[in-house]
Amino acid sequence: MTQSIPSRLRRYVLDRGGNVAMVAALSMGPICIAGLGAVDLARGTSAKSQLQDALDSAALAAARSNATTDSELQLIGDRYLNQNLKLGSDFDLAQSTFRFGENGRIVASARLAVTPFIAGMLSDGVMHVGASTEVVRAEMKVEIALVLDNTGSMNEGSKLSDLKNAAKDFVDKMEELAEKSSEPDAVRISLVPFSNTVRLDSTAHRYSTWIDQNGASPINNEIFTTSSGTQFANRFTLFSQLGTSWRGCVEMRKAPYDVQDTPPDVGNPVTLYTPFFAVDEPDSKTSGYGDDYRNDYVPDNTSSSNWRVRQGMVNKYTGSRKGSMTTDFGPNRGCGLSRLKRLTTDYSSLRSAINSLNADGNTNIPIGLAWGWNTVAPGAPFADGTAYNTPNYKKIIILMTDGENTMDQRDTPNDGSYAGTAYIWQGRVLKANGQPLQQGASSADRTAALDSRLALLCSNIKAKGIELYTVRVEVETGDSSLLRNCATANDYYYNVEDSSNLTPVFQSIAGQIAALHLSR
Repeated sequence: MTQSIPSRLRRYVLDRGGNVAMVAALSMGPICIAGLGAVDLARGTSAKSQLQDALDSAALAAARSNATTDSELQLIGDRYLNQNLKLGSDFDLAQSTFRFGENGRIVASARLAVTPFIAGMLSDGVMHVGASTEVVRAEMKVEIALVLDNTGSMNEGSKLSDLKNAAKDFVDKMEELAEKSSEPDAVRISLVPFSNTVRLDSTAHRYSTWIDQNGASPINNEIFTTSSGTQFANRFTLFSQLGTSWRGCVEMRKAPYDVQDTPPDVGNPVTLYTPFFAVDEPDSKTSGYGDDYRNDYVPDNTSSSNWRVRQGMVNKYTGSRKGSMTTDFGPNRGCGLSRLKRLTTDYSSLRSAINSLNADGNTNIPIGLAWGWNTVAPGAPFADGTAYNTPNYKKIIILMTDGENTMDQRDTPNDGSYAGTAYIWQGRVLKANGQPLQQGASSADRTAALDSRLALLCSNIKAKGIELYTVRVEVETGDSSLLRNCATANDYYYNVEDSSNLTPVFQSIAGQIAALHLSR
């Protein structure tokens, strides 16, 4: 029987054998597009992951840097981002931002332009992926003592002015870092000028209990001698009788306290600080020695021919004087330097104090460094520093000097001028073997003894966890190993052959402090 037309049509429609190739061909375009799109999606996802990792690392590196401005942060962040981002040539870093946010945060973002396999089928032919991150600087607070040589040799050339510029720039840098910190009072700085002594604020500390107020210290009476021994003298009383005031200078403590931070204690008078008092030396016309006494400012008030009796008389300190009392003549002779400034966040006052620095006197590095230690120590005399080893706190001392340790020599029985070390015959300075320097010791022996005390002092300071930077400026004699060994490590020591390079050196130290302590 002949089949009907509808039946033949139905069989034709149901027979798909001839359509498979055509249908498959028509389907390949969408399938390919979808496949390539999936590949692009995977590439974008991978690129985003890599971008995020690279951005996180770059932000951390920027946070660890000493950058204080957005432009500095951007430069550092971009450098690390490009180093860390390892992608193919069809990936372009379209944008990156590194900036300071609030509360010490580093805010960073970046965007990649990805060339897709199906370029032209998207709106602009480019696919973008982005990443962002925030890092909080893990900050420490720092206490910094600037211990600066203000001896007479600093007047040579431009050394003093170069030092002032370098120190002020250092304070500027520390102030910038403090402003970026999320911690209050993140950077506190003290200033300790030194020569043969150190000068305190005489108004603030005239009646401090850690100053020997009553002549109780065993070193107080060493210079007030008679033919039979010492006699008592209250130095503040002698100042008053002379009609002048103590200017604030102090003397070295008796060993071993000269190289320790043992707090001064009224109950243990040897630990107290003795006010500097340059004794009246014998009348020049009766001295009988090759050099006249330089500090003869009142009549001897005795007929004794014994120079030590003439010098040691207490009853001669009356209103009768041979001239005006100055830092070159009188009991304050040798106390011409600027005052110490305790730990502070008043950076403007620090800069003003640095501007006022003046150079005068011989070099006694140990007394300067000891008082730098005092300013950051947790105990008396100032008790301004935090306790040793307090978490997130660091104590730092920067010592700068332009000369060797020196004790004056002169052709008089005193064998030198009065200084923070007292006269050599008082035995205040110990040699490396623990014995006191003797009268007549050579210049080299005097330097060696002070160097020995300095080396011991440096060791004691570092043993407390304090970091020491040392800067040696235009020193042509002596052994640089003393200051190099004094420093915490080799890269904490700087030998500056030209004082004009002090500013970059102090900036380098500021950078180290920022990188190591203000951000970790």
